[in-house]
Amino acid sequence: MKKIITILSASFLLAFSALAETGMIGIKYGTGELDGTQNSYDDKRSGAGTIAARSASEDHEYGAIFAELNVPSVDGLSVGIEVIPFTATLTIDSSTTDSSLELSDYTTLYGLYSYDFGDAAPYIKVGYSKGDISNVKAAFASTSVTSASNSLEGIMVGVGVQKELVSTVTGRLEATYTDFDSVSVTTENAAGNSVKKTGDAELTTFSVSIAKSF
Repeated sequence: MKKIITILSASFLLAFSALAETGMIGIKYGTGELDGTQNSYDDKRSGAGTIAARSASEDHEYGAIFAELNVPSVDGLSVGIEVIPFTATLTIDSSTTDSSLELSDYTTLYGLYSYDFGDAAPYIKVGYSKGDISNVKAAFASTSVTSASNSLEGIMVGVGVQKELVSTVTGRLEATYTDFDSVSVTTENAAGNSVKKTGDAELTTFSVSIAKSF
């Protein structure tokens, strides 16, 4: 998937060069809630049987940059790319767990359709998001990670409203929801017994942005 994202991003930049007179580039600030669920699994290491599913959530703030190109043949339609140029450390801390991972290069490719009512233009957007997973750490010092998913990716949908603040400068309010594919991690204890755990995640964000049209 990383190669696909790279190819699509390169294609977008080529199109950007060809159609530079129609589009916008902007910055975004937002807050998000990542909800994760660890699915139930059979703990063969300790003989404890089936471990019940459990959920956790983490709130965060983020910043992003984005660029969009208008599709000349369809009024209100544009395609875009959004990048969060930071690495996030996601942790689960409690009396029994201290697990973490790093998420970087989080990129979304999307299509956006807006309808101008004069004062403001509501819009919808649909895209595909992907981030790289690295530095996965297990809950206990006696447990090691033998393998893990290397990406977090899924379908994004969003709604928002945009308004021209001054000539060629647009402001936006936006909400998005991303349903990620399942991820997995295999851990091994000191006795050499291993178990594979899987999980699912959803991300909800609310953001404001400002963009310069060209």
